Amino acid sequence: MAEYRVLLTGNPGTEDVMAEEAVEELRASRVVEVRSGKGRVVVEAPGPLDLLGDRLLSMRSIHSGILLLVEERVGPTLGDLERAAEAVARSELASYLPAGAAFAVRAERAGEGHEYTSMDIARLVGDAVIRACRERRGFRPEVRLNSPSVVVHASVVEDRFYAGILLTGERSRHRRRYRVYDHPAALKPTLAYVMLRLAGARDGDRIVDPMCGGGTVALEAAYLFEDSEITCMDKDPRHIHGARMNAVAARVEGRIRFLVGDARRMHEILGEASADVVVSNPPYGIRLGDPEAVRRLYRAFIPSLRLALAPGGRAALITTESDYMIELARRAGLRLAHVRRVRHGDLWASILVLERPT
Repeated sequence: MAEYRVLLTGNPGTEDVMAEEAVEELRASRVVEVRSGKGRVVVEAPGPLDLLGDRLLSMRSIHSGILLLVEERVGPTLGDLERAAEAVARSELASYLPAGAAFAVRAERAGEGHEYTSMDIARLVGDAVIRACRERRGFRPEVRLNSPSVVVHASVVEDRFYAGILLTGERSRHRRRYRVYDHPAALKPTLAYVMLRLAGARDGDRIVDPMCGGGTVALEAAYLFEDSEITCMDKDPRHIHGARMNAVAARVEGRIRFLVGDARRMHEILGEASADVVVSNPPYGIRLGDPEAVRRLYRAFIPSLRLALAPGGRAALITTESDYMIELARRAGLRLAHVRRVRHGDLWASILVLERPT
């Protein structure tokens, strides 16, 4: 059976989870490269290609999956980029464009010191694809920027150049179609999935998001687990209404309990030792503009969290106030089991995994 190289993109800081999920969902035989902090993982996985594409669409930690056909070292000058683009013309990439198909190049650039832009990458790669089709396959492919039938993905990440065929569609996989209500500080669904994994959530666990906003954590949990009791709680009735709308769109409304309630009284509302897993995206204070109000929230929430967790229960929380929250957790008697930095939108935040001792 043919093996293909696949470039996976996702949230920077979650590359190890992406690689683990690739082994599980893609049957990846080898993890070739992990670009820690860059949101890039390269794996080798078996075909056939249409089945590989279906398996990619089942992954919940990634933003995109690209059939990787070119990987080169690249320097910072435009001449370096031109030489990397020549590798596209020599590759098998043009063979994936059917005669008469329209294509477009989507390009990205990450890193410092490059003398070229993502537009330069798209232009040079597009020229290389056209030249390869014309010289080796006898036709000139149409370039169509809107709704192309084939998307060539090209990127430069620091000193590496990647090019291939986008297999997962132009809509990033973190843009779940269930999100009809968008909370102003919404958690990316890909990060919600990662946090559930880091918290060790299993089917049958009682899973709670006490500051659920648009319900992203609860919806991801409902997709993953059939027999879990999932609670989506927020003090603002508008957000609970929005979360319910999203659950209806996702067709999981009947598997989630929706409650209007204050996370600072979670143990009173839900009952002590009522949660096996808590996963939540508390306010950061940066976008909301009042860091001290956020700290007051944390000071009341963490002790309630400790009481609501069952012995041995775990919580995964994402915050930009990691040192402060870790100290509050220590005072409340929660053990820090894991911490990592992740990029969420334009911010770097920390995911903390806290555990109530048995």
